[in-house]
Amino acid sequence: MQHYCITLQSEFMQRYLILLLTTFILLSPKAYGQLNSFENLEQYGESGFFKNSLKGFFKGFADFGDPFQLGGGIGIGLRSYEAFGGPLRQDPFFYSVNAHLNVRIYQIDLPVSMIMTAKNTTSSYPNFSDLKESVKQNLRDKANSFTRIGMSPYYKWAKLHLGHRAMNFSKYTMSNLNFFGAGMELNPEKVRIGAMYGRLAKAEPIDLSLTTPNLPVYQRIGWAAKLGYGDDKASADIILFTARDDENSIHIPANYPEQVTPEANLALGVTLQKLFFDRIRVKVDYGNSTVSPNALDADAPGKNLTNFLLKKKNTTYNANAIEGSIAYEGKTFNAGVLVNRVDSDYKTLGTYFFNRDIMDISGFTQFGLLDGKLNTSLKAGIQSNNLDKSLPTTNKRFIYDAQLAYALEKVSANFNYSNNTARVNYILNQQLDSLNAVIVTQDIGLNINYTLPAKGELSHSINATGNIQDVSDDIEKPSRTVTSKVLLGSLAYMLRLPSDWGFALRGNYTQNEVTGIKTDRIGYGLGINKSFFENKLTMGIDASLYNNKNALGQKSKNAIGQFMLAYQIFKGMGLNLQWGLLNTSSDTAASFTESTGNLGLQYQFNYVPKKKDKTKK
Repeated sequence: MQHYCITLQSEFMQRYLILLLTTFILLSPKAYGQLNSFENLEQYGESGFFKNSLKGFFKGFADFGDPFQLGGGIGIGLRSYEAFGGPLRQDPFFYSVNAHLNVRIYQIDLPVSMIMTAKNTTSSYPNFSDLKESVKQNLRDKANSFTRIGMSPYYKWAKLHLGHRAMNFSKYTMSNLNFFGAGMELNPEKVRIGAMYGRLAKAEPIDLSLTTPNLPVYQRIGWAAKLGYGDDKASADIILFTARDDENSIHIPANYPEQVTPEANLALGVTLQKLFFDRIRVKVDYGNSTVSPNALDADAPGKNLTNFLLKKKNTTYNANAIEGSIAYEGKTFNAGVLVNRVDSDYKTLGTYFFNRDIMDISGFTQFGLLDGKLNTSLKAGIQSNNLDKSLPTTNKRFIYDAQLAYALEKVSANFNYSNNTARVNYILNQQLDSLNAVIVTQDIGLNINYTLPAKGELSHSINATGNIQDVSDDIEKPSRTVTSKVLLGSLAYMLRLPSDWGFALRGNYTQNEVTGIKTDRIGYGLGINKSFFENKLTMGIDASLYNNKNALGQKSKNAIGQFMLAYQIFKGMGLNLQWGLLNTSSDTAASFTESTGNLGLQYQFNYVPKKKDKTKK
């Protein structure tokens, strides 16, 4: 892959002059003679838009609603695991605690959430000394990995984000990436203002205690800002995102086998959408990203308009991504054209992963037939790669997707057929080649559910499912490296009696072929459950048996038994218990059994102080 040093200030200006011109043409009311949500922009300024918005912001602060409300919940999960006759495949004991709290003062909401996990590594039973050491270790070394605490207080059109939060600015800049810091969203009337600042990645230094060298991670700090205006009929947003690794956050010796470099990134985004004639909607989502793969490289010669945000290096490169669509939106019929183009080296540090080196041009439609009983969704187009001509060959494929849903009073059916490709590159672990893949999926499936005729409160139904899937991780080689073909069929019968007894009988067949080795699996299952005390207590058992055989003649069996209990202790307080046994036997290995138990407690509460009756003395 070639990287180019970007020092062309004129090129930067040309791009954004084009964008501004596009925005003007798209949103100008004179160009189309149509009233839209941008025509009153000047009137807002003349009538004191921000003054009136702030006045309305505080109006009614203490006049409406209860002065204080408190609500939330807490959940505790315990999982025990033990293996007999075989190695442990999970941690013996696992704890998890999740809590959320919302304090409301008049019209201000202060939500807070937290998740914490810990584990015992030596016993399948609660071991508080082991738990204590695990919590200490988590707090000392893995706080960011095991604990998430954050809050997002809001009042009317203002929201504040504190702690571990995730915000979405645009698809090609920063999209739902978790950060530790602060952010805000202000949406008075049609104005949209957003900003964030925080840590995107925690420093992970070299761990010499590991037998396999770990991949160190630099601390990454970033910020983003967004300014937008409009509503559902017309809107425009401009986004700026930048992030940089702290080269002093970790030390990597020159002879260390896992070498990484500190990166820096500047991404600019523009999103536009407008509805014409109340039926035709045009959307554009554009991103321009500049990346320095090594922030320690020498500075590039020349000057650039964005040097104060990202200093260009000799290895700095620039890439683009854009998605645009035009669609007709009717009451029972929608149709349109979608264009998606992402450069092969497009990257932003504000997302987890990207489908890149891809060019899609497709048409889509959704419509209903037979008085809404049959709903259809169709999509088809041309997909190609090798946009920068760096690969020896270019692949062009016809992609398609069809989904049909049919529903009557007693019968419902769903059908899907698709053929898609996705080039995935996981941004946070760029150095791991195993995470870079081209995934091709062909899938066809059918699901039918039929409710059988019945008298009284008795109900029973039949469900049938069939699915064929072909998955490959590479389409650019004559022989695909790993191919998985799956054929699945299942049939189930469900019966519910007036006495709150429930029965389920099922059978399924699976054929899985990986790298030319075919495995057949036939399974049977039976489930029984019963509700007591006006559905406050539900108990059930479930049993399944699977027979497996591969093309080499090797056979194995899996027998599964489960017990389930759900009990509402009192209003807001619930208990769930699951315990299961899995026995595995085969011709080539000794039989072993695994036991897994899960216990969960959930408590939800809501507190509103009683108002004092001032008429009483």
